[in-house]
This record gives sequence, structure tokens and C-alpha cells, in this order.
Amino acid sequence: MTQFIRWVGVLALVLAAGCGKKEAQVVTPRANLDTEVAVWVDQTGITGAQIQKEASRLFSKVPKDVPADQIPAIQMRMLQQAIDNLVVRQLVKAEMDRSGVLITGEEIEKGKKDLEKALGPGHSLAMLLADANVPMEEVEMNLQLDLFKNKMTKERQMAAVEAVTEETAKAYYDGNPKEFTQPAGRLVSHILVRVAPDADEAAKTDARAKAEGVRKALLEGADFAKLAGEVSDCMSRSRGGDLGVIPRGREAKSFEDAVYSQEIGAIGEVVESPVGFHVIKVTGEQEEKLIPFDDIKDRMVNVLKAQAQQKVTADYIKELREKATIKLDGALAAAAQEADKAAAQQTPAGEVVAPAAPVTAPAAEAPAPAPAP
Repeated sequence: MTQFIRWVGVLALVLAAGCGKKEAQVVTPRANLDTEVAVWVDQTGITGAQIQKEASRLFSKVPKDVPADQIPAIQMRMLQQAIDNLVVRQLVKAEMDRSGVLITGEEIEKGKKDLEKALGPGHSLAMLLADANVPMEEVEMNLQLDLFKNKMTKERQMAAVEAVTEETAKAYYDGNPKEFTQPAGRLVSHILVRVAPDADEAAKTDARAKAEGVRKALLEGADFAKLAGEVSDCMSRSRGGDLGVIPRGREAKSFEDAVYSQEIGAIGEVVESPVGFHVIKVTGEQEEKLIPFDDIKDRMVNVLKAQAQQKVTADYIKELREKATIKLDGALAAAAQEADKAAAQQTPAGEVVAPAAPVTAPAAEAPAPAPAP
């Protein structure tokens, strides 16, 4: 079981697609694994086609305007998630079959109604599934597995939730002050003209010219938030270019120097960073401040309760994994052996979790949010 996570990475590498066009939003495997069993969970095989289908479903939810240079990393994460999803479903299904616990048709129908209710007015489960090209039978099977999992963990879930009180939230707050400290820094908005890492000088020249045009329009009175929403290549465009607080020491030097040298409210000169060209506007400053517990205690209790429930579920799945035999097969088993040999010759690198994803470096997956506002 200790090798499973590494095997997941190997499988993702074998299946992973190239960069492709960002509007495609599909994952095409490099290996022909449609009917070949890729992963065994005890005596049940999961094929490459099943993994490909699940990965494509996950990838279809990725926004269509994600920059093309971010797609390979997203595809890798989707493939890893697809493998884990399918393994977990099989583990739960096998446990349900062994247990003899029945999930009734009435329970499944109620689950479907709850799903539809969560979609909000004007939306139906049937329409959603049609758009996603997911058969109702698949939804019902997944609902059945979820309902079984909830039954098996119900008592532990209730105990975990009851254990979270305002006192436990305060203890967490007191023990983790950094999570609840508002950082010092400048409040910044920007418009990014992205440049691929391997772009030639002509492409860089064109990108700089576009950024200069954006700056000129702003100086002539264009609305910053509106223009950012229309032309920026950063995900902050959905917030009018707002990046929030930029503390010292997180961004590329050129970007940070501009942020901390510009006058508040001014439109700065075009700045180049490793991801492209920025037009920056500093909108204010923020001092370091510990957020009062009373301001966030209700939200903290809710978040900690949700985390406690998630941990119960994660522990249950971990128990199922530990009882099972999970292994690769075929070409993927050979690839895993090669990865094991390579890993044995290298010193594992320590994992570093950044406090936030820099906007001037190639985009990475943001860390999980702490239970702070």
C-alpha cells in the first residue's frame, strides 16, 4: 500500500496527454489501454478505458479559458483523481457486497431528490446528466455507494461532529495563530498578458505591445476591473484583476519592486515576470493583524465540523485500502518497476507547501484553505 501513491503517478504519466489546445478539454491517452486492465483491486480489474472516461469527465469541468500552459498539470491531476475515484468506488462496492447491508430503492430516490434540490430552482438532475453525458444508472450506483458509506460511518460521524465545540475551536485558534493572522502587504490588482515559457522574441514583443496598449487604455480612462475581465490572462480576471494582498517575498522581484514602488491608485509601467507582462494598480495597504476569535468562531466551528466528518470518511477508506490488495498490471506494472528502480537511486525531496500560489510564477495548485476567513 505504501507504493500505491507512486503507482498512481506512474499510471498518470503513461496515460497523460500532451498540452493540446485549451479549448479541447479532453484527455487523450498515449498508450492503447482501452481493454487492458490497468489496476487490480483484489480480484476486480479497472481498465484504461474506465480511467480515461473518468478523467475526461473530471476534465470537462475545467473552465474553457484556462491558459494552455496550465493544461498538462491539470490533466495530470485529473488522471490521478480519476484513478483514486475508481479505486475507492470498487473498495466500497466490495465492502457493501460482503456486508449484506442493503440500500433500498426508496433511499436512492430520496438521494436523487436531495441532489436535485441542491441544484437550485430551474435545474433538474436529468438535464444535468444529459449535459454531462452521464447515464442515470451510473448516478444511482454512486449514490448507492455513498449511502452505504454514510451508513457504515454514521455513528463515528455523529461523535466527531459532537466533539467540535466553541471551546475546541478556540483551542485550535490559540494553537495556530498564523492561520488567523491577516498578513501585511499591499492590495493589488493587475492585468496579465501571458507569455509561454518557450516563447520566441517575436511573441514576447507582441505580448509587451498588447500590455502597453492595455496600459494606454487605462491611462485614457478605461475601467480597470472591466478591462481586466475582458483581456487579462490571469484567473483573477473574474474578480476584476483583484489579487488581494501581496506580501513581500512571494512574487518575482520585478513584480514585487513595482508593487512596492508605485503610488497607490496609479497605473504603473508594464512589468515583465516569468509568466508574461503585467499592468499593475496598487489599491491600498494592509497591516498585519490577528483576526479576533469572536469574528470567526461560528465559521470556524462549521469548518472544523466538516473537517471532522471528512476525516471519518477518509479513515474509513484508509481501512478499506489496508484490507485490500491494489496493484498494477501489464505495461503499467512494468512502468512501475522502472519507477521503483529510479526512485531507489534518488533521495526523496521534501514536500514544501507554499502559503499561497504566486501570480508571477507558473501556476500551481493552491493549498487547501485553513479554517480562517
